[in-house]
Amino acid sequence: MHEKLSIDKLASQLAIGRRNFDRRFVKATGNTPMEYLQRVRIEAAKKSLESSRRTINEIMYEVGYNDIKAFRDVFKRVTGLSPFEYRLKFNKDFSRLSQRV
Repeated sequence: MHEKLSIDKLASQLAIGRRNFDRRFVKATGNTPMEYLQRVRIEAAKKSLESSRRTINEIMYEVGYNDIKAFRDVFKRVTGLSPFEYRLKFNKDFSRLSQRV
């Protein structure tokens, strides 16, 4: 079972304040902790969309999203494509299907 780890809890475990944690995280990664988490989740979703036949909803839940609108909005902001468009473009099985239509 995976334990949910909050940013506040992580900062506390490192014995620094939340603002200090955020500042150091941005300096090290160029992203806020939430932006970084979103990017990691979207990268995992991209890999699944490229290589699996699971539904977009299954992939969304698998990478940690519970809200389809939020997932689609973040996915489109990061990739420039909707999850469906991304799958059609980069999944060989689905791209063949779209060419037949």
